[in-house]
Amino acid sequence: MRSDRAWIGLILAWAVLQLAWRYAQGPWLELDEAEALYFARHFAWGYNAQPPLYFWLQAGVFALFGENIFALALLKNALLALAALLLYAMLRRWRPPFEAGLAVAGLGLLPQILWEAQRALTHSVLAITMALLIMALAERLLNPGGRVTLKSWIALGLAAGLGAISKWNVALLPVAILTAALLRAEWRARLDPRGLVLALGAALCVLAVPGWWIMRNFERAGASLHKLEIEEATLPSKLAAGLGSLGAAWIAFLGLVILLVLIVVLTTRAPRRWQPDPASRLMICTMLAGAGWLAVGLPLFGVTEVADRWLLPVALFAAPVAVLWALDRMRARGRRWLAGGLAALWLLAIALLPVSGRIEPGYRAAGFAPLASWIEAAHPGAAVLTDSGWIAGNLILALPGRDIRLAEEAPGLEGPVLWLARDGAAQALAADFGRMAAPQGARALQRGRREEAIDVALSP
Repeated sequence: MRSDRAWIGLILAWAVLQLAWRYAQGPWLELDEAEALYFARHFAWGYNAQPPLYFWLQAGVFALFGENIFALALLKNALLALAALLLYAMLRRWRPPFEAGLAVAGLGLLPQILWEAQRALTHSVLAITMALLIMALAERLLNPGGRVTLKSWIALGLAAGLGAISKWNVALLPVAILTAALLRAEWRARLDPRGLVLALGAALCVLAVPGWWIMRNFERAGASLHKLEIEEATLPSKLAAGLGSLGAAWIAFLGLVILLVLIVVLTTRAPRRWQPDPASRLMICTMLAGAGWLAVGLPLFGVTEVADRWLLPVALFAAPVAVLWALDRMRARGRRWLAGGLAALWLLAIALLPVSGRIEPGYRAAGFAPLASWIEAAHPGAAVLTDSGWIAGNLILALPGRDIRLAEEAPGLEGPVLWLARDGAAQALAADFGRMAAPQGARALQRGRREEAIDVALSP
C-alpha cells in the first residue's frame, strides 16, 4: 500500500463492498433511509428539520436508478468514498501515500464514521463529505503550494453554503477555519479581503432560498430544536450543565483517538518535538477554534444537552491528525502494528454490520410485507397517512404507486384515508387534522425479536 493507485483502489473497493453488504443488513429501511426515500421523491426548497441537500442528491440518484434500496445505498457509500478521497488528496500534498492512506484509515477511530455512518446515517454522511471538501479547499488557499485565485474563494464559499444545507452544524466549520487563520500570521497574510467577500456572497446565495423556506415554515424546520434542551436558568447553572455535556460529548466522540494517543505515548519515545505538516496544523487549529466557539456559544444560548454527533464537522479531523502524529513517533515495526490495528478495526465493523440490522430494535428486519398486503387487500382505494416517517418510507417501498403520506400533509386531502400510528392513537391523529376516523384495530409488525402494534383507523 505504498502507491496512490493502491489506496484509491482500496477506498473504492471498500465502497463497493459496503454497497453489497447493505443487502445483508435487512430487507427494509432504517429510520434515516425511510425519511430519504419519502422526501426525495419530489423537489422542494425545504422538507423538515433536516436541510435539503441530501434529499436533492437522493432525488437525482432516484431519477437514474429508481426508488429502491440500491439507490439509497449507492448515494451514501459514494459520499463516504468521496470523503475518503478528499482527505487522501489533501494529505498527499504533504505526506507519502502510505502515511496519507493510513490517516484516512484512521477515520475508523471515530464510531460515528466506522459504525453509525455505515449503519444508519444519511445527512451526517453528507456533512462528513462537505466538511472534508471545505477543509481541502481552505488548505489550498491558506498553505503554500496551492494556486490562489478569486475563483478559489468563490468555490470555498459555495462549498461552505452547500455544507450548511447538508447539515446545519457544518456552518461552524468555515467560522472555525477563519478564526484559526486570523490567529496565525502565516495564514492571515494569505487572506484576501476581496476573496472573503466573494466567498461570503457565494455562501449567502446558496443559503438564500432554503433560508426563506425556513422563515415561512419555521414550525417544521425547527421541529428538532427540543433536542438542545435549552433551559431557562441562571447563567452559572447553564454554563456548568452546557460545558459538562460538551466535555462528555468530546470524550465520547474521541474515545478511540484518546486511547490511541495513550498507547503511543506509553510505548514509544518522542525523538523530538512534533512538527506537524501544514495540513495537519490547519486541522489542529481549526479543531481548537471550533471547540472554543462551541464552549462559548452553546452554554450562553442555554444548551444543556450536547450529542457527540453534533461535533462531527470539526472533531472528525482529530483521527487523521492522531494517526499522522503516531506515525511520526514510530519506527517501522510500530507502523506495521498501527496499520494492522486499523485494518482489523475496519474488518470487524464490516463483519458485524450485517448483524446490526437484526438486533433490537431491528428496524431493517421489520416485517412490512404482511402490513402492506393487508392494506392492499382491505383498503385498496384509501390514501395512507401516518405519523411515522419510518412507516411511510417502508410502505412506499412495499406499495409503489400508492398514495402514502406523512400526516402533516393531510390538509386538503379528500376521500377515504387510512391512518397508521405507532403510539396507539390513530383516531387522535386523524382528529388533529380535522378528520373523523373509525378504529380498525391494530396490525402486528414484527421488529427483530419483538412485535410492535400499529394502530389503524379509517376516515370515509
